Amino acid sequence: MDWSRIVSISGAYTALLIGGAFATGQEAMQFFVSHGAGGIVGLGICWVLLAYSCGSLISAGRRAQLSTNEQAFRYFCGRIVGTGITWYVMVMIVAVCGVMLAGVGATLQQAYGLPVMAGTSLMAACTLATLLLGLQRIVNVLGVMGPGIVALTVATAIATLLDNSTDLSAGLKIASDMDLLRASDSWQFSALLYVGLALPGMAGFLPPLGATLGSKRDAFAVAALGPALFILAMALVVVALLGNIKSLQGAEAPVLVLATNLFPAFGGMFAAVIFLGIFTTVTPMMWTVCRRFAEDTTPRYRALAVGLTLLCWIGGNLLPFGQLVNLIYPTVGFVGLFLLACQIYTDTARWARRYKQ
Repeated sequence: MDWSRIVSISGAYTALLIGGAFATGQEAMQFFVSHGAGGIVGLGICWVLLAYSCGSLISAGRRAQLSTNEQAFRYFCGRIVGTGITWYVMVMIVAVCGVMLAGVGATLQQAYGLPVMAGTSLMAACTLATLLLGLQRIVNVLGVMGPGIVALTVATAIATLLDNSTDLSAGLKIASDMDLLRASDSWQFSALLYVGLALPGMAGFLPPLGATLGSKRDAFAVAALGPALFILAMALVVVALLGNIKSLQGAEAPVLVLATNLFPAFGGMFAAVIFLGIFTTVTPMMWTVCRRFAEDTTPRYRALAVGLTLLCWIGGNLLPFGQLVNLIYPTVGFVGLFLLACQIYTDTARWARRYKQ
């Protein structure tokens, strides 16, 4: 087994799933923390289903030599439906970018007292300048912020758990009765929606990597390790938030509250890292959409870059960050659950054919 390759892909899987909404704590709050003890059980459900979907996508990539998300969608959902999901993903990317801009606005407001619109405008300007001036090299250099966000978020959660003020038992009892935004009223369905939220993005990432793995054992190892690392990170954040739930109600960036409570200067540093991390996520996502319809540096490309960035900026200022996460992410989750159902059907049919032979 190629353990260096296995660990590398597993780490990339974890970093890709950990975005701005994870780092701020909104994902953890809405999908898990708001359900109290049920959210902890929901993490276990997520682990099992993410491990299955990860293994399924990697194995399909190895078996059918899939290199794009459209090929993966067609493999599992059929030609017509798969093409439709591909177009939906383009729309989803723009919507998620709008949510991330809102996340920047909420983070900078909470950390530095800036107006939300100032934060969203700053991120939109940085993104557009990068797209128009061809400064993708900056994004590559700052790409190390991804692991930095993971490390700081997990470190904040661990330090909070070691603090004497954390009261996990109280959080487990009262969280489900508090007036909090929830992805779903059911903790079981919230867990399923979170799995669905991850799948559309994973469909373009895992199959091409699966095609490069040398054996089925390597594929199974990635499917076990990648989701386990991610769920471990999420579990630490969830438990830390539950232990401090009384002080977090209404916070747009609850993890930032934890960081500031530990050490005020750390909160400001954490906010800056979140800004850079979201910048290195939003810019490649926007570039992917623009490049699907136009070549770099062409007038059409520039018009798309300006128009889509403006659309994301408008969307990022329509509603508070938490409400945008509550609106957009569960919607993506429903489409992801359909994709999960297609995965299960396709894999079951393939296994049945092999059994008959």
